[in-house]
Amino acid sequence: MLVSVCLFLYLFAVKIGPWLLHHIWGLDRIAQVIEDQNIDAGAYYYTEIEGAYEGQQYLSQSIQLMAPEHYGLTLPFLLGIALCLLILFFGMKALPR
Repeated sequence: MLVSVCLFLYLFAVKIGPWLLHHIWGLDRIAQVIEDQNIDAGAYYYTEIEGAYEGQQYLSQSIQLMAPEHYGLTLPFLLGIALCLLILFFGMKALPR
């Protein structure tokens, strides 16, 4: 059990995390700003310095101002809802009566 948890953490840190970085809206831009400005994000999280507050404000405002490409009632959004409803429908059919 411990080995499987360690393996999962390793895979998430090395493979899944970097892959998700490019698939979560706005996250790649935040990572690019952090890298360009040579910010130690871990140190900002654990310290109470003025730079941490300013950095958090900057990142929050950047996220609010960036609009995703697929925003609103687009085809991917509607297909996602339809897929969820299909999963629920077939899940309810599979339940014993």
